[in-house]
Amino acid sequence: MMQHDSAKSPDSPDNGPERGSDNGPEGGSEDRSEGRSVRLFTDGFLDPDALGDERTATVLLSAAERANERLRPGDILYAALDARDPAVLPAFEGALAEGAAPHHLLETVAVYAPPGNGYAFDGARDHVSPELAAAFEEFESRCTRDAVGAEVRLELLLACLLDAPSADERDFLSPLLDLPLAAEALRRQVGVHADEPPELYDDASGRLRSEEFTNDAWAVLELAAQRAAELGYDRLLPPHCLMALLSETEGPAERLFRLQLPLQVGLVKAVEIITQAFRITERGSRTAPRLDRDGIGESLRDLLHAARTTAARWDAEQIDTPHLLAALLDSPPQRLASVLAAEPLRLDIKRLRESVRDVLGETRSTAPREVPFRLPAFLPPSEDLTWLARTGAIGPAAHLDGYFEPLCRALHRTENNHVLITGLPGIGTTTLLRELARRAATGEIPFLRRKRFLRVDCRDVAAESSGEQLTALIGQVAGRTDLVVCVDGLGPLLRGRHGADHLLELRRALKERSIHLIGVLAEHDYEDLVAADHVLQELTCRIDMAEPEREAARAMVRLAADALETEFTGIRIERHAVARAVVLAGDFVRHQRLPLSAVKVLRRACEDLDYARRQHGDERSAVTLDEVADVVSELSGMPREQIAGTGGERVDYATALGAEVVGQDQAVRVVADELRRIKAGLAAVSSGPASVLLFAGLTGVGKTELAKRVAGLYSASKRLQTYPMENFTEPHSVSGILGSPPGYVGHERGGRLINELNSDPYCVFLLDEAEKAHPEVLRPFLNLFDEGWITDQRGVKAHGDRAIFILTTNAGHEIISRLGEGSSDEEISAAVRAKLASERSRDGTPVFTPEFLARVRRVIVFRPLGGDAMTAIGRKVLDRQAAFWREKREKELTVPEELVQYAGALGHRLNSEAGGREGGRIMAKVLSDLVENPVLAAAEERAEEFQACDRIVVDFAPPPPPGVRDALFSGRDGTGSGSRTRVRFLSPEPAGGVELSSVEGGLTKSGGSGEGGAHDEPGRTG
Repeated sequence: MMQHDSAKSPDSPDNGPERGSDNGPEGGSEDRSEGRSVRLFTDGFLDPDALGDERTATVLLSAAERANERLRPGDILYAALDARDPAVLPAFEGALAEGAAPHHLLETVAVYAPPGNGYAFDGARDHVSPELAAAFEEFESRCTRDAVGAEVRLELLLACLLDAPSADERDFLSPLLDLPLAAEALRRQVGVHADEPPELYDDASGRLRSEEFTNDAWAVLELAAQRAAELGYDRLLPPHCLMALLSETEGPAERLFRLQLPLQVGLVKAVEIITQAFRITERGSRTAPRLDRDGIGESLRDLLHAARTTAARWDAEQIDTPHLLAALLDSPPQRLASVLAAEPLRLDIKRLRESVRDVLGETRSTAPREVPFRLPAFLPPSEDLTWLARTGAIGPAAHLDGYFEPLCRALHRTENNHVLITGLPGIGTTTLLRELARRAATGEIPFLRRKRFLRVDCRDVAAESSGEQLTALIGQVAGRTDLVVCVDGLGPLLRGRHGADHLLELRRALKERSIHLIGVLAEHDYEDLVAADHVLQELTCRIDMAEPEREAARAMVRLAADALETEFTGIRIERHAVARAVVLAGDFVRHQRLPLSAVKVLRRACEDLDYARRQHGDERSAVTLDEVADVVSELSGMPREQIAGTGGERVDYATALGAEVVGQDQAVRVVADELRRIKAGLAAVSSGPASVLLFAGLTGVGKTELAKRVAGLYSASKRLQTYPMENFTEPHSVSGILGSPPGYVGHERGGRLINELNSDPYCVFLLDEAEKAHPEVLRPFLNLFDEGWITDQRGVKAHGDRAIFILTTNAGHEIISRLGEGSSDEEISAAVRAKLASERSRDGTPVFTPEFLARVRRVIVFRPLGGDAMTAIGRKVLDRQAAFWREKREKELTVPEELVQYAGALGHRLNSEAGGREGGRIMAKVLSDLVENPVLAAAEERAEEFQACDRIVVDFAPPPPPGVRDALFSGRDGTGSGSRTRVRFLSPEPAGGVELSSVEGGLTKSGGSGEGGAHDEPGRTG
């Protein structure tokens, strides 16, 4: 006879849930001891009470009551389903076929296992069907071996039954129920109770772990804290949670309560009734209870544990609002239950429980609502990387594997688990953050699976508002233990006005665990802000990222190319183009780093091709090597032929340079050879700049003009970056090159030299009159000229290995003048080097140290200008004057060759008398006296003729050989000792027989007497 001492049937369907929800981790611990055997039969008869589990005993008794003479598996299944146990139903509902319901299972079981006449089964082991007997044996074995607690023995029994179903179960139930899936779900329920549940509170801070909750559930808890404060509570309780649940728009609590509330009582009034029932003060509290151990009451803590158990039963990884509502209705506080059931609400809690189970069944088939976490608009822009990863917006980046071991190890620490990532812009720091979020979201990093990574772009935060932004950011994320805040641009966020910083506030937030931080900052920001702060160093772990090797960069750019192909429909990027973009961007786009520079090249190529296809009907569909070379040429300023390696048209540098610089054939030839060497790529053999040249010579001999011409041929900007070194005579003036030190005005702008190198790596720099600079100013150039790179006061690094540096000096001009034509350039260069080595600053230190001079590749001597050079310079001056009259005044200026020759000889004589200090600039003065002044004087005297004419003819009669310089500049004294300059204004149709013919240099020589509207204007040059 079946043994049962105290057979108990459930008082109501809601008693089961209360027992299920009350069984916490401690429940049934007396049955978990290893080695204690579990038996269903005592002396050969079924003994449900021997299990120590009322739920299982109740099901077994119900099954025995409906069985025939033999106890069948169908009897157990029917009894378990009929009991509507909240812990069992989710496992069955999740395995049902589409459109099926639990009551369909009951009806089917009743067909193949009809009920008996009542207690026909006597409880003997021999009267149990073989399939059920085998399931019982497996159940007993598992309970004993795995020390399964009493609270989940019913789930284990049903799992054992479904693991080996009888023929009837397979034939009748399989169309409605996936038997293996249901068995697996039941075993999972057993595992949930066997495993130690994760702690709801953070061990160090005591805060509630927000990663255990969905966004909606966490928002409900935050709102509940506000409701508690409004009612005057200092702790959070279940009634506050219910008020917050009812405030959730279209939430489960709102829908279910609306269905049961009387018509005269709406939801708003119901919330008001509940609020007044639990209000303890009218004024409320100023601060809301915190979501931590101190702010959460014991009753709400039990409710959250029950909600977590409910979530696990329904195969949910996080607690959602239906789980909170189910746990609240399963075991409501007595006072709250009285308010809900009393007038005027008259709510049936039992029906609400059943409705919540239906809601749980509906939400089980749908994934939790995935919404991105957003910061308020007044904070820096942000993006939820976890949301992007879960929606498939982030692709894998396997090339960063090397950084993940130290990164994950740092994040896994229980204390000081904050990370600082340092590296140059463009090398992949943002990609590392995105890949971390992707791996965490996909479960590749299990301990981060429930974390949410929020990237905040603080690179453009101004120093004036950085403190407020940091405080507001910490306030927005404080208490969210699931958030990992990735601050991209931590340096600007920590820098305040006038050299101040916000390290103290950041340290306090990290110590209090108000924020879980991954900071991305430049190396110079780390050295300035963190390196000297030992406390912050202990709180964080530094991971330094280097520019990837070409092979790794190719893999990164290939991923970006795939994304570009998706963005630009109909355009594909050839694999060779990707590899070439990495090489060319690394070689020529030096102001940016790989892989970003190569990605920008490919994006520009795709944009250009897309424009050509849409605007001009271009039929090309692929980005090839040609498109990549075109973009790199545009970005770098280098000729496309040189970039593509096709050679292109050969440039005659000597001719191009000599067209502007006259009288310095040897200097032009040397500089042309240097440019030819650089174009051939031989400059890359050395580690320094493309070239370092020193132009030595008298003033006005063409040094600066030649430097300008070099910049026009070489630099992408075509501009010469000039540094007058006479402005750098003090040691502190080096800030004009490297930038202001930290704490000084202008520090954030960085150094001028570094900024110009990064903006145009192919720049040409002129250090004019270098001998006037203080030695401390020239010191930074030592490493630049040797290694090819330099850093400013911010720590920003610039590469100068593609730049040309030209130094000019007047030191040694006496040597150049003394050695003259009788010495070679090599002899003069050696003498000039010796002279430069002896130059001293005001404090007696050498201006040019031997180390500095050793880094100068060429010392190029500019010799004094001869008469022919002066004449050629004069022609250029007159060409500029003629172009002015032609373009600005629409008049042709004609000057005779005699005047040009005379001006050249005169300029050479005046320069010689001045000891060579005038140089070619004297020609502008001479020609101003010989041409410009007479023309202007004639235009003032004969204004009408000047306005009507279209040609200005200057006639010139050379004077006798001058005796002294003053004879030329004596003015119009009427003595006839000076030269005569006559100006004629010719109308568009001259009446006389004046004929103009072209001569060398673009000047013209006049003939005829000047009759027919042309008037002479006598004048003497002066």
